[in-house]
Amino acid sequence: MFAVPGMELCEQGNFSIGLGCYLSQQKIYASLWGRVSVQATGDTNSVLIQVQPVTTHKQRNTCNRVPEVGNLVIGKVFKVTWRAVIVEIFATEEQLLEYTFRGVIRLPDVTTTSSDKIDLHNCFRTGDIIRAQVISLGDPQAYYLSTSRSCDGVIYATSSAGYPMEPFNENQMICTKTQTKEYRKVGFGSK
Repeated sequence: MFAVPGMELCEQGNFSIGLGCYLSQQKIYASLWGRVSVQATGDTNSVLIQVQPVTTHKQRNTCNRVPEVGNLVIGKVFKVTWRAVIVEIFATEEQLLEYTFRGVIRLPDVTTTSSDKIDLHNCFRTGDIIRAQVISLGDPQAYYLSTSRSCDGVIYATSSAGYPMEPFNENQMICTKTQTKEYRKVGFGSK
């Protein structure tokens, strides 16, 4: 499995934390871009989980395929407008892609738990790393993506102050340094 910073890997349980991981609220998260590795340790009651970092383009384990309908993809928010979010897709859940692809999350394809009218600027910010599902091949310029499921949405973000953020609830993330809350469509839980 491929991981991006801030992605939830598992509950702590009997896992010991290795390189590229951190613990928050009894859950283990990735702190690096890379491939997740799980290894048995000498202690029979413990398993080591770590993220093997991806460093240079030539060392990346990339694939030359393109995203397909139904794939879960990872991307970086490029632009947010009042009716759509433009995303640069760089990976599927399993593997880095050799090339990036343009994706669009349209307003109707975002679902939040809030009963208020959805404002995309409160769901996503430029630079956020998101998980989404490909719902259509779209047009020749972009795939259509959806974050309707609770596990889809922002999986990594930095605060206005420039520090990493953690999920606070389904609609907010909290800055790890200033404890300031900011609105996001948070991608919670497992797939």
